[in-house]
Amino acid sequence: MSTTNGERYWLLERRRCRDLAADERWAVDHYVCCEVPVEGDAAAALEVFTSRESAEAELRGMERLAAGGGMLRSACESGGRFVGGELNKAASEEVVELLEPELVKMLEDSDVAYVLIDPPPIDGPILGSLRIKSAPAFARELRWHLLETIYSEHV
Repeated sequence: MSTTNGERYWLLERRRCRDLAADERWAVDHYVCCEVPVEGDAAAALEVFTSRESAEAELRGMERLAAGGGMLRSACESGGRFVGGELNKAASEEVVELLEPELVKMLEDSDVAYVLIDPPPIDGPILGSLRIKSAPAFARELRWHLLETIYSEHV
């Protein structure tokens, strides 16, 4: 099953990064990551959304939790073990759209190991399995999709 939607993806940009110049904004650590279960441990994963609507819904959920103190409370209850996760989500402010080539470049230039595609709402239950992919594998999938698109336009 392909995880590509054509050409666009959405990320949640951290508030502290909003004033960076355009060429400085394409670093993974400027965007919301979360902690995901991987091989019996936890790892950081970049949150990648395939629709603006789901990214905006996540942002609204984070704002509701932050307003009620739910994020900090959950951090304390879990022993505060986060890998760029829930605590960073509270500082998120803006939905940013990226084209496939921009996301591929960002992933290839980063050391992020995983992506979480269309994460479940932070303020809701997790239904079904998480769509966790290795970041290099996801970047290869996107690059392959780009090549197929270019090839099909010239045939």
